[in-house]
Parts: sequence; C-alpha cells; structure tokens
Amino acid sequence: MTPTPLDNFHRMMRGDDCDWLPLNLPMTPPVLDRMQQRRGSRDAVEAFDIDLVYAGVGIGGRRDEWAAAYAELGVELTDDLLLDAKTGSLHRKPDAASVGEAYHFMEMLHPLEHVTELKQLESLPWPRERDWREASKDYPAQVEALHARGRAVCGANACTCFEAAWYLRGMDQLLFDLHEGADLGGWLLDKICHISRRQALANCEAGVDMIQFGDDVGMQTGMMMHPDFWRQHFKPRLAATIAFVREHERRHTYIAYHSDGNITDIVDDLIEIGVEVLNPLQPECMPVRETIERFKDRLAFWGLIGTQTTMPFGTPDEVRAVVKEAYDLAAQGARIVLAPTHVLEPDVPWENIEALVQAAQQPRMQAARG
Repeated sequence: MTPTPLDNFHRMMRGDDCDWLPLNLPMTPPVLDRMQQRRGSRDAVEAFDIDLVYAGVGIGGRRDEWAAAYAELGVELTDDLLLDAKTGSLHRKPDAASVGEAYHFMEMLHPLEHVTELKQLESLPWPRERDWREASKDYPAQVEALHARGRAVCGANACTCFEAAWYLRGMDQLLFDLHEGADLGGWLLDKICHISRRQALANCEAGVDMIQFGDDVGMQTGMMMHPDFWRQHFKPRLAATIAFVREHERRHTYIAYHSDGNITDIVDDLIEIGVEVLNPLQPECMPVRETIERFKDRLAFWGLIGTQTTMPFGTPDEVRAVVKEAYDLAAQGARIVLAPTHVLEPDVPWENIEALVQAAQQPRMQAARG
C-alpha cells in the first residue's frame, strides 16, 4: 500500500525507507497567479499534490493602537503601510503598475530606529494573551484538515529573533546596541523571542509536524557577523526557544532552522541546541555533497534546488538532473525535503516548475503502480 505524503514525510525524517522525497513548493504571488491560470487553483496541494505545506498564526487588528503608539514616536502609520500586529513591523507595497511582476517586493521601514529610552519600547502595544487565543482558536482545525488530506505541516515561525528585531530597529542600530551593551537591543531581542515562543506554543497545540525557526544571518560567502557574536547574542535565545518547544510539544515536533546564505560556521552550534533540519541547503553558497556528507548523520536537509541558478536559468533537463542528484544522495543515507531554496520568482519558466514536480513525484507514481 502506497503511504500518504504525511506518512512518507515522517519516514524520511526518521531515516526509514521511504518511497519518494517530500516536496515543498514555495511561490511568490506572481507565480501563484500563473498556477491559478494553468492549474485552476492557488492551492499547491490541489494544483501539484505537494507533500509539505506551511501554516501559521497571524494576529490581526489593533492598527489604531499601533498607530497611536507610533505617533508618540513621530512615526505616521499611513494607509499605504502594511502592519504586522505581532511585532509592529511596517512595509510599503509598491505600485504594481510601475514594477510589473515584481509587485511582491516591499519597502521596509524601521519605526524604532530613533528610540532612545527603554520605556518607549515597553509602552508599545505588544500582543496580549487574549490576542493569541483569538488568533489561534481555529488553528488546530486548520492543521487537522491538512493532516486529513494526508499532508505534513510545517508551522511558520521564522524571523525568530534577529530579523524581526532589526526590521523594527534597523540592522545597523540593532548591531550597534548589542556591540555597545545597550539595554535597548537586548530587551528587543527578548521581546521578539517571547513572541516567537508564544507562536511556537500555538504550533505545538495544533500538532504540526515541524516548526521552522530562523533568521537570515548568512551571506553568499559566509556569516554576516562573526560566529562568536552570533553565539553571544542569538544562540542562547534560540536554544531557549527550542527548549520551550520540547517542553510543550504533544508529540515529537521536528525543528528546522532557516537562513539563506552560507552558515557553515554555525551548523554544529545549531545541531547542539536541537536543530534537526537545515533550511535551505543552498547550492550557490554551500557545496551540497560536501555539506551533506559532513552533517547527514546529525541533520536533515531542505532545499537543494537553486533559485539563483537552476530554476530561473536552467533547462527542464537540468532541473531533472538536480532532482536525480537529490535522490542519489537520499539513497546514500541523506534525509531530504526537496524544495526550491527560496520562493519561486516570476522569472522562473513554467516548464521548469513542471519539470521539478514531475521529477520529484515520478518515484511516487512508480510506488503507486507497485
């Protein structure tokens, strides 16, 4: 009997025999538009029968409270700004007519850049427990429905500490705070981690299969900060957040960590504090075979399909060749979730998307035929 994608995913994560590599397919809105036109759905499970999907909890409302708080800081919350009520981050969507298919890119504002006193941070309308209860009340049913469709669910929990903090404070100012030992930087990191843990609790209570934490701390060639700086300020906070999951999970929940770029210098640290899946293994930055050989006994890998190279600029045959290499690595003992290493951008030819899905799912079809 052919397993469901959910069963197959757990077999892969345990290192048991499985029939195919689980597939995740993140897409930008313009690619979702194209999928709607060609496949009749914006749901990748319906359109492409993918194995692993993201889910998450978002806090809505409270715009007036954030607007009033930001006005006290001299920041105007205009109608064209998108507010994340969990953290207070602000983005401005561009005019679609002027940017074409790049309309998903947004300008980022740093509303806390000029804050000078801790009480200014403390007075902001951070989420309350009743906000979390309201936001997550239907979340277990959403996850249950995805499980009923035979899908594995990854709870979105990225921007766990560093990213959400610098979105608010500005990267230069946040790093300066931390370097100089200013209370503002540490307090803001702790607040963001508290929010991440509350979001993780909602994921634990809903019974997701995996939680993805993460912050982009890598560049193409290496870390964007010295590894010792990361170990001082971010590793202990991430470790405490992972430990929180272990205290509250209802069954084993796999922990993935996301960072773009080359973060080889801290992979051992991530494993030490409980990370089980590296997202993504980005071939343009980290050598795939070398990295897998080094860490495969302690880590699973998500990605392998380059979104800077193969997907936009390769041919369908080249896409299929990369998928075959991933299957070869899995046959040698690697645990892999197959996926583009980031969201598919509008410049990716549709034929390459079709080639990726077909090549990934061919073993599944063979298993179904016996």
